[in-house]
Amino acid sequence: MAVETDLISWKTDAWKNPNMVSWYHQRMIDDKGTNRLKNTVETNLCQRYAVGSELLDVGIGTGRGSLPLLREGYRVTGIDSSQAMLDMCRQLAAPHAIDLRQGDLAKLPFDDARFDTLLSLNVMVHFPHWQQILAEWSRVLRPGGRIIFDVHSLDHVEQVSRVRGVPVDRLLEGELSGGPSQFLQRLRVNELVAEAGRLGLSVRAIVPYAGVFGAGNVNFWLKGSRADGRAWERLLSWTAVDEQLFDFALFLEESLFAHLSSIVTGRFMVVLEKTPQPEHNAAWLARNEAINRMLGGELTAQALAAFLPDDLERWRQRLQAMLDYRPNLVLLFHLYSACMDAPHWLALRDLLTPAQCDEIERWATSARIDRAAYALVSSWHQEPQCASTLMHRGVPLGPGLEYQLMRDVLEQAFNLFSVR
Repeated sequence: MAVETDLISWKTDAWKNPNMVSWYHQRMIDDKGTNRLKNTVETNLCQRYAVGSELLDVGIGTGRGSLPLLREGYRVTGIDSSQAMLDMCRQLAAPHAIDLRQGDLAKLPFDDARFDTLLSLNVMVHFPHWQQILAEWSRVLRPGGRIIFDVHSLDHVEQVSRVRGVPVDRLLEGELSGGPSQFLQRLRVNELVAEAGRLGLSVRAIVPYAGVFGAGNVNFWLKGSRADGRAWERLLSWTAVDEQLFDFALFLEESLFAHLSSIVTGRFMVVLEKTPQPEHNAAWLARNEAINRMLGGELTAQALAAFLPDDLERWRQRLQAMLDYRPNLVLLFHLYSACMDAPHWLALRDLLTPAQCDEIERWATSARIDRAAYALVSSWHQEPQCASTLMHRGVPLGPGLEYQLMRDVLEQAFNLFSVR
């Protein structure tokens, strides 16, 4: 309990420094990297699910989530533990009137049933006492009002652990051993829905996102694939300036990942309504489990059709048209590389044109060859007999042979670079 209290205090005080607030604000408005994509996905979800006219933004920060709604006519109240954040938010809200108060997200200074929508972006992820917070948020919500917040997915981590055979503790070792600054709240949807039901809340939506981008969140399905590391980050950075690449990444987030389940990505947006509907919550959980079963098999167009909101043929035509732009095809290939050793998972020929599918499969074959060749040239000299032979005055010479051997293996074993 003392550790939890210390964590809550550390997280609450972390953003009170004006210099930190200035850095944070600049980071939020900076379109470098994947910031633009993350901001667009999150603010679009807020705009889609907000209701009524009275909105409370808990942990408002500099207003990233609620200022667009303020400009649309919502009456916005914001609360934050940091006065420096509130000062910056007031400047950004001008000339619109906004009610800003300093306070605790788990002890809101408002009467019961005061707001139509409670919004909280990138806040719940930092705190361990989520049940207490959710109960307090529900208290200030009017009947029929909505709570919108994001949190990390424990379902995602546990499913990756089961499929890949990697213990959850090892997947999360950075979060579990990094101290308060590295803590991230992860929830299972069944626990979240059960708690919502006890509070008289029903699930309107639980939307997976950050399937393409990281931005503080890890998609563990992508670890070790081509959609992981510096080259992938560099490709995603172009979404800040390449409109077609940005539109395609947004399309994948909003028309694909958003309609799947809590095991698909490491983060989801939660939309709860203050309307007790236990049968609705049970139906939502059943749908989530049905998607999980679908994802355990071959992901065909027919399987997707049951869950995508758009007409399947129209969706497929839009996907294929976007892939005529080659950088988009490259981005899709990087994502596909996470499952290309399990070819029955994604039925490419069911979704893409023959030419697009052929191109991705050629790239996938080349990637497999590269991986096999590198595994050979980087491991043979580690065998005890070779290692001892190649040791000169305590210096291993084997690693220095890898570069030239890589070409030799590709040329002689895989018949590449041959003159025809």
